[in-house]
Amino acid sequence: MGKASRLKGERQQIKVIREPVAVTHEPEVPNNWPDGHVGVALTGDDQGECIEVTIHGVRHYLHSTTARELSNMLGSRIDEWNVTARAAGAQVV
Repeated sequence: MGKASRLKGERQQIKVIREPVAVTHEPEVPNNWPDGHVGVALTGDDQGECIEVTIHGVRHYLHSTTARELSNMLGSRIDEWNVTARAAGAQVV
C-alpha cells in the first residue's frame, strides 16, 4: 500500500466530534446596548488565541488573523446592507 492510500485510510478512521452550534437572535428589547449584545477583549498570555469575542453571552476565541477576516467580512456585508437600506429609504449603519 502506498503512502497516499495509507494516509487516506487513516483520515477516514478519524471521527470528528463537534459540539452543537448555538443559534442566537437579537432580543426583542435591547438590554444594556451594546455591552449586553457584543464584547471584544484581548486574552491572556496563556491562551493560544488572542481575541475573545462575546456575542449574546457566547464566547468565541479567535486568532488575530481570523478576527481580522471576520471584521473584513462584516464590513463588506454592512456595506451591502447599507445599499439595500438606502434604496428603501431606511437608516444606514
